[in-house]
Amino acid sequence: MQPFYSASQCIPWLVVLIIECMAIIILNVITTVVFVKKKRQLQRRSTYLIIHLAIVDLLVGIVSGPLQIENRMSKDCPQWNYRRETTWSRHISFAFVHLFSFTSLTNLIAISLERLHATFCPFRHRFVSKWVYRAIIIVIWLIAIVREVAQIFLWEIGYFEVINAYLYLPFYAVSLFVICVSYILIIIKVRCSRHPRFHYRSRRERKLTGTALIVSLVSLLCFLPAMIYLAYLGFSFTYFMNVHINMAVVVLFLANSLVNPIIYALWMPGFREGLLQLFYRVPDFSRNATANLPLCNLRRA
Repeated sequence: MQPFYSASQCIPWLVVLIIECMAIIILNVITTVVFVKKKRQLQRRSTYLIIHLAIVDLLVGIVSGPLQIENRMSKDCPQWNYRRETTWSRHISFAFVHLFSFTSLTNLIAISLERLHATFCPFRHRFVSKWVYRAIIIVIWLIAIVREVAQIFLWEIGYFEVINAYLYLPFYAVSLFVICVSYILIIIKVRCSRHPRFHYRSRRERKLTGTALIVSLVSLLCFLPAMIYLAYLGFSFTYFMNVHINMAVVVLFLANSLVNPIIYALWMPGFREGLLQLFYRVPDFSRNATANLPLCNLRRA
């Protein structure tokens, strides 16, 4: 049984986690509103998975973040020392702590594979229907839910120690491998292409691929400390736990859902324009420009 830490050690981290959860909720609500309002520019098939990622990140701030706070504080700090009523409520709560974070990671895998298909098969990618993206989103949720159900089952039959070895670490490792290999292949394809395309659609897809690459890299950097920490806890013979290391890992783990709206604002021109319209009532120049186009040009567009 690990010792409880003092209030001076726990309360600052509690404040940091609460502020982080509030920031996740606010930024992802703004992101979702911008994507909904900018239908013409941002709600394309290629951005469906990014919109879904924003919704999942919002659920991280609403559900997983508060449960993460409750879980860590009840284990490490005497101020929140209490027991749950039933084991099943504890299992379900522990499952929801990680459900949306792992859904976010699975969504990043889907985005990397979708960008890989868009880079290597651009013409086929143009004719991918909306139903394909909806099916991908359903599969994303099924993978995350099955993983959490397996975790509850292993915990219930008394194999809690194998959860890190068979559910957490392999999932992180496979995700890291798929995402890195996908974007390495994309970079090689773009660099070695003999016939670069300079029309608007290709530039737009390449810009979206660059944004997805940055989102994935930053997210992996946020997940990496948790991966290393779980590997240490699972395979180290000298068990050592420090409250500051533990809480820092949790903060970085949740930061995965915090940084994505910032990246969208920096790298997606349409998103920046939507932010300006949302806060400063800037007119929609793209809509006005489209309205002033001749009918023949509209048909071509």
